[in-house]
Amino acid sequence: MDFYITQFFNLFLLNLMNLTSPGPETALMVHNSSYYSRRIGFYTGLGIVCSTMIHKTYSFLGFGAFISKSPFLFNTLKYAGGAYLAYLGVKMLLSPKRLVSANGEDNEYITHLKKMTPKKAFRMGFTIDILCPSASLVFISIVAATVAPETPLSIQFMYGGLLVLSSLTWYSLQSLVFSQSVIKKALEKSGCWVNRVMGVYMVYFAFKLITRTLH
Repeated sequence: MDFYITQFFNLFLLNLMNLTSPGPETALMVHNSSYYSRRIGFYTGLGIVCSTMIHKTYSFLGFGAFISKSPFLFNTLKYAGGAYLAYLGVKMLLSPKRLVSANGEDNEYITHLKKMTPKKAFRMGFTIDILCPSASLVFISIVAATVAPETPLSIQFMYGGLLVLSSLTWYSLQSLVFSQSVIKKALEKSGCWVNRVMGVYMVYFAFKLITRTLH
């Protein structure tokens, strides 16, 4: 039992470092939570978490090796993911400023907000993560470095369940923090530059993903 606890601790620590490192998921969470609402941010995070469940499942089952050994599959996911990241980045760059009309209503802004639904937010979070082959490759590396091959599959899936819970907690905290009224007001006062920065950040990760190669 001590062996499994130590093994999980190492797995959890490495996964936590990977989870909390800045990436396109973080950029999307910051944007959706602050620009839209806490609810939209939560559903975005939920979509990401559901995608990570798939990554973790096939990684523990050994199917993740197919991606790392198949240039065609890797490149297909890579270009699809890069295109989607670039698409989101451009959308953020073109998102409307918060301009107040004569009657005190942010007509363009309000119309833009109404277009975003929990279902769309979930789909955005799920798609941005599932189309990123780097996410699965990193997790495969973490598992290979920390989990012994003889570890029972039931124990590995228990590890995966706990990691999914930690991911859900992390993204829920992000949606809570970045949707706080104090932070939202500060971002509103800054004008539209936050959306522009997040947009550039997304395009950068799109380029980084597309230029990535299998080693």
